Amino acid sequence: MGKYFGTDGIRGKYGDNLDADLAYKVGLAIVAYFGKGQVVVGRDTRVSGPEIQESLVSGLKRGGAEVLTVGILPTPAIARMAIKYNALCGIVISASHNPPEYNGIKIFDGNGVKLSEEQEGSIEYYIDNPTEMRAVGSVCEIADAQKQYIDYLVETVDYDMTGAKVWLDCGYGAASTVAKQAFERLGASVEIENFKLRGEKINCGCGALHPDYVLHSMVGTDYKLGFAYDGDADRLSFVFDGKVMDGDSVLYNIGREMQLKDDVVVGTILSNTALERRLEKDGRRLVRTPVGDKYICDLMFKKGYNLGGEQSGHYIVYPQATTGDGIMSSMILTKTLYKNGKLGEFMELNLFPQKAIAEYADQSIMYEKEMIGLIEDYTARLAGIGRLIVRMSGTEPKVRVMCECEDARKIDEVLAVFKKYINTRKS
Repeated sequence: MGKYFGTDGIRGKYGDNLDADLAYKVGLAIVAYFGKGQVVVGRDTRVSGPEIQESLVSGLKRGGAEVLTVGILPTPAIARMAIKYNALCGIVISASHNPPEYNGIKIFDGNGVKLSEEQEGSIEYYIDNPTEMRAVGSVCEIADAQKQYIDYLVETVDYDMTGAKVWLDCGYGAASTVAKQAFERLGASVEIENFKLRGEKINCGCGALHPDYVLHSMVGTDYKLGFAYDGDADRLSFVFDGKVMDGDSVLYNIGREMQLKDDVVVGTILSNTALERRLEKDGRRLVRTPVGDKYICDLMFKKGYNLGGEQSGHYIVYPQATTGDGIMSSMILTKTLYKNGKLGEFMELNLFPQKAIAEYADQSIMYEKEMIGLIEDYTARLAGIGRLIVRMSGTEPKVRVMCECEDARKIDEVLAVFKKYINTRKS
């Protein structure tokens, strides 16, 4: 991670390590790096969004950019707008799945692709070494941006969903502006909740990180499919017939009827071994990347692979999407499951036992000899029967430890050792 950028843009609590002053500097830095031209800017529903956008746009204008604002839209929609309008870049003001007090700045290049670490490093240089600019840019609102993205989703999925019934939890986030309309345009019956634009409640006990909410809401109804989106709708959780489905099974089912480039599905180091084995049984294979959809996308774009995703609910169908798109993924999954108005089978994977913890800690802990020794020791112990992944979170100051093992009893033993060590170091 860089000084300002984590694994998914700049992220922090508003007024703490992210404020209006930094947003202004980011605006200047983006123009210094990309040059003068069109820049697309949008946001989710967070209370701090308008103030951050105002400062960011001021910086962009001061650098001479032509700013196109699109209002409240999902992250993948803004990536698509950057492509459509031949913009130098697209910028999303969002903290994705994080609580309301957080916000962030995500940047896509003109191809709708998240920036590389090298590009982020260059922008960080310009943030810390601002160039004196006296240019006067412009601001123009794209008034029908929501309709444009709904049109794109409908044209991309292109399927008669008459007879399909879907329950949507928008998490008080950006999905509220487009999800229901897109499904209904294809003929689906839709029940929607948490769709009011109330940024103070974004992700609070609902949305993609809380799929039990939509699960409980569906009890007593005849709805079988439930989709929950996070704040910027790049992430999806799925409920099928009274059960929350795991992300690896969702990824498998999205790709069930797809023609895959080189028969490859791109996952991450956290993808369950059961997904890998099921794909092998189908004559396909799983290729792993580091955690984070931008790493999945990077490999997909370089190799031309057309399906990737991770357990957390980011799914990418390329080239239709250049980043995780929760709404598009939910529509493709509905298309797969509904045939001639009748609901078919969701193929659930027989997952290997897997559990994870996340403990607050400074990133320096990852370089301590004791931590390195623990990782090496338990990696060796699990060889042949399981896997261990220890990493710093890219969005929060936490160490994330994942253990997967055929013997579920060993998982708790391993996690207890790491939890004790991390908490001891904190004190």
